[in-house]
Amino acid sequence: MNPVILTDLDDTLFQTLPKCPPGQQGLRQMSSLLDGSPSGFATPMQQHFLRWLETGTVIPVTARGRDVLARVTIGQAPAICSNGGCILDGDGALDRVWHDRLEAESRRAAPVGEVYRALTDSLCTERFRHWAVEENGLTLYIVVKSNAHDADELAVLEQELAPQVPAGWRCHRNGNNLAYLPPWLSKRHAARYMIDHIRAARPDQPIIGIGDSVSDVGFMDLCDFAAVPTRTQLWSHIALGNGWID
Repeated sequence: MNPVILTDLDDTLFQTLPKCPPGQQGLRQMSSLLDGSPSGFATPMQQHFLRWLETGTVIPVTARGRDVLARVTIGQAPAICSNGGCILDGDGALDRVWHDRLEAESRRAAPVGEVYRALTDSLCTERFRHWAVEENGLTLYIVVKSNAHDADELAVLEQELAPQVPAGWRCHRNGNNLAYLPPWLSKRHAARYMIDHIRAARPDQPIIGIGDSVSDVGFMDLCDFAAVPTRTQLWSHIALGNGWID
């Protein structure tokens, strides 16, 4: 029985060109921007790794929205998109049961649109760009990026905005990405829903979780095995943070 692989995408299976090893040959374009220009590349090692994973069933678990996932050269379904805000079944159709569940939960919490305006109305547009991620008419979470790609600037902003973040919301910062998620939204919740369906049909199906970020730990913890790329945020927390490497 081949495994099911729940895997993050960006900085796990591919990354932007500046994050690739200097002078690396044989890069493969994996994603593009809205205008069609290249945005993500896989090294030859990552390409071999992906081909090996594809002997099983690869399920993207990503912060990318459904439309942004469509610009990645990887199987599109099944998939967990928008940090768990959208689940696609094996035919690529929206899982309406999951969507309706999130919609109901969102009505019991602070509206994401109101939180978005409170956090971003006073931000300088020359320094930061920001948007609220939506799927199927439901506003899910908030993204802020530094126009100068300055991670330190985002770290300072995170501290400045902290008093305005509602109770129960999570803030996740990784590189040039600052995200604010309501309590009802997470990769973990969506992965648990999907894994429950897999287990109901095939109780002994081996499930592997792969991710590079601390935001991936929640869904990786639900899997039977977990893999982490080295030289990533999560690897630093696990290995360096615990003093395993001297």
